[in-house]
Amino acid sequence: MQAALKRRRPQGGTAPVTNAQVLRFIAGYWMRHRVAFAVACALTLVWTGLDLCLPVASSRLIATVAAHAHGSASAWRAWRLFVGLFAGYVVARNATYRLWARMSAYNMEAMNNEVFAKVQAAPSEWHNARLAGETIRRVVRAMWGYDAVTDAVTGWFVPAFVVLFGLCAMIFWREPLAGVLALAIVILFLAVNAVLTIRYVRPANLRSNARDAALSGMLADSITANATVKSFAAEAREATRVAGATAEWRAAVLTTWRRFINIGLLQNFFLLTLLAGLSGAMLRAWTHGRAGPGDVAFAITSFLLMSSYLKNVGDNIRMLQRGIDDTSDAVAIRDEEAEAIGEAPPSASGAGGAKPTRGEIAFEHVSFAYPGATAPVCRDLSLRIRAGETVAILGESGSGKSTLVKLLQRLYEPQQGHIVIDGVDAREISLHALRTSIALAPQQPDLFHRSVFENIAYGRPGATAAEVERAAYAACADAFIAALPHGYETQVGERGAKLSGGQRQRVALARALLSDAPIVVLDETTSALDVETERNVLERIEPLLEGRTCIVITHRESTARIADRVLRYENGRLHEIEADLRRIA
Repeated sequence: MQAALKRRRPQGGTAPVTNAQVLRFIAGYWMRHRVAFAVACALTLVWTGLDLCLPVASSRLIATVAAHAHGSASAWRAWRLFVGLFAGYVVARNATYRLWARMSAYNMEAMNNEVFAKVQAAPSEWHNARLAGETIRRVVRAMWGYDAVTDAVTGWFVPAFVVLFGLCAMIFWREPLAGVLALAIVILFLAVNAVLTIRYVRPANLRSNARDAALSGMLADSITANATVKSFAAEAREATRVAGATAEWRAAVLTTWRRFINIGLLQNFFLLTLLAGLSGAMLRAWTHGRAGPGDVAFAITSFLLMSSYLKNVGDNIRMLQRGIDDTSDAVAIRDEEAEAIGEAPPSASGAGGAKPTRGEIAFEHVSFAYPGATAPVCRDLSLRIRAGETVAILGESGSGKSTLVKLLQRLYEPQQGHIVIDGVDAREISLHALRTSIALAPQQPDLFHRSVFENIAYGRPGATAAEVERAAYAACADAFIAALPHGYETQVGERGAKLSGGQRQRVALARALLSDAPIVVLDETTSALDVETERNVLERIEPLLEGRTCIVITHRESTARIADRVLRYENGRLHEIEADLRRIA
């Protein structure tokens, strides 16, 4: 089966993933619990050996009963052996499954957490190119793919090979012709199933997986934008769109299931051949006096046991391939380029791990264009902001003002030039140190489906209630929070859906103000507020910005009145404005 392994390029991955890579990935989790893994493997061999002995014990019981008179002690001894073997088999198998279940639960937990961490650390371009719902579906499916592969390999393949080839050897010892016939059918059964699963079932399964992920992404996309759907009365339109995707999923998955059924029919043909050949060979041996009732009973019992294992092997070959296909997305995500959040790159100055504390910022001849864009967002841009200075950057919507913030946070890297913070190149500062030094209040804030308190305190984990309330007051959020059903403990809904746009902005502003970051970025933070509320917000936050470097991104001149210096962003360049915007009402 390994010789027939093929490569595929998982959707969303950048490199092909092989079945062998996935199996090594999963085996790595098994090896995290070496002792438990070894004990489980040993117990598996124990119950498999006991299962293998059952046909021998049953044939001995039947032969003893046939050869002795009623009430023979030897018959009862054979009966006790048969029952004892089965009891031992039940106990050993149950203990094994309990151990495998415990290992699987811990490993699935670890895999989910590690893949999630890798997704979180993926660059912005990676997330921008994917639907969140699709990514979630792939992460969860990979976890269950691990479970399917583990069950198939440890629960069925190892026992099946031991039992099947062990029985073939026992049958050969009793009747060589029957043993050779059984071995040939077993090998042919396994080979045909492996080849058909990889070449016939797998392509259909990959297509149905892709449709499944696409459908999950489409559902999440539509449900997340439900307010927009309602505002345009587009429920029927979205239902039609999702129905089309569901129909494509149904067609793909039905093809996969039909191929499963077709292979099942072929399996039954092999089993019929095995039954006829094995029983016929033993009956022929009995006819020629080479086999007794016990041998015939052994052949029939062996067939029943072999057919059970062969059916399970056939099913589990397909389960194994499906599990590998599901888990391959986790391998692809693992191999994706990720941001080294907590690591500082090598620095000649030795300052790479230091966290900026003063907030002095310098853009030095920075040029940047988004991937695939035909024109740069900024060209040879230079800007110096003194520590503790408030600088406003004015510009039309879509001019690229917010891109400067993304470059400052290193969500993107400039193609030319450098960004220097406190005298250190930003690329020599760890991402964790850099980003915890910048508090951002964006125009369209992302709120968690948690309480108002938790969303504000996200800016400083461990903040007290008094500190959170002071930040909310400064952001003019205290009044509307007090009016909520449960005050600060009110759940805000997914992405803050229970709050208005202005309320979400003020919660995000409070979160940024609560942070002790030396750099504060207000990116169109008050764009959803009326003039009077904006005036109150600016008056309250101005004292809190003293001693902190603040960048105010806005298209409103009224917002820029708190700035020490005002710049206009046009055509990828900055121009200083001489007018005193503090006098603007």
